[in-house]
This record gives sequence, C-alpha cells and structure tokens, in this order.
Amino acid sequence: MEQSDKNGQRDVRKLNNDFFRALDNYAEALSLEELSQLSGVKIELLRRYLDRKVRTIRAETWDRIYPALKPYLEGPEPMPEPPPRIGSAYRRHPELVEMLSEQKVLLDEFAIFSESEKKEIIAGFASALGSSAEPAGYSSLSAQENKLMGIFLAMSKEMQDEQLAILTTRATQEARRRRENLF
Repeated sequence: MEQSDKNGQRDVRKLNNDFFRALDNYAEALSLEELSQLSGVKIELLRRYLDRKVRTIRAETWDRIYPALKPYLEGPEPMPEPPPRIGSAYRRHPELVEMLSEQKVLLDEFAIFSESEKKEIIAGFASALGSSAEPAGYSSLSAQENKLMGIFLAMSKEMQDEQLAILTTRATQEARRRRENLF
C-alpha cells in the first residue's frame, strides 16, 4: 500500500495487487458479509474493492479492514526453529525403559561431555568405588556407558547418590557453558 496525503486532504492509500489478492482470499475463505460485520465497513464498498472499481482506500477504512486481512497479506507465520539441542537425542530401547531414574540421569548427563571428559568421569567413579567392577551388559549402551554403568551399579546407594550429585553439578555447568556459547 502506498500512502499519500493530497495537500491536506484525507489520508488515502493506493491499493495494490496484494490488497486485492488478500481480499479475494478472505472472500473465498469466509465472506464479505463477515468482513463487513467485523470491520464495520459497508458491504457495498467491500464489493467495489473486490470488483476493483476503487483504487484507493481511506486510512480509517484501511485501519478497520487490515486486522482481518492481515493473515492473507502476510502469509502464514513461519514455524520457529526448535532451540539447539545440547547432548544426544532421546533413545528408545526396552532396556532403557527398565532402568531406574538414577541410571537414566547418569546416562543423560554423561552424554553431554566430550570423549576426554567421559574418560575422566569414568576414572573418577572408579576411584570413588575403590575396587574394580565389571562393565554392565546392556546392548543399548556403548562400551564407555557400560563401563560407567557397571561401576555405578557396584556402588552402594549412598555412594551412587553422592557421585551422581557431583556429576549433576558438573553437567549443569557444562550445559550452561554450552548455552552461553550458542548465543
């Protein structure tokens, strides 16, 4: 729409093809009667616009019609992109469903870290346990995850809670660091 002011006269807009297309689409989707009721603009004037007999529109009429035509003028709202993922995507496997929530948290937090940090975490868990432990035998887990899970399951409940709390703090810091780097 072009806006013009003719020497102090009423504010008038020139209508372009976008307006006429939007009005056609509105009339097809709903009706001119509904637009007339919604906007308070006489149906005869709307028909003149639809038949393209009028090439200008007063600003006050435009202000009444625009809210109804806006979706047809601008097109559909683009879908927002999902936020970037930190860590791996959710895995579905019957073994994972059967795990305790502490085990699932352990795996989710472990997945956030780099390979070198994962080795440090496994070494930290092993030193906290103080003895060797057999890797777990989950087919849905990687060798590293099975090694960590075996050590975790060999710990007492109190030790599991303590080590998981330490890992949670570290994983939270890592997630915050990554978020800061994203934006």
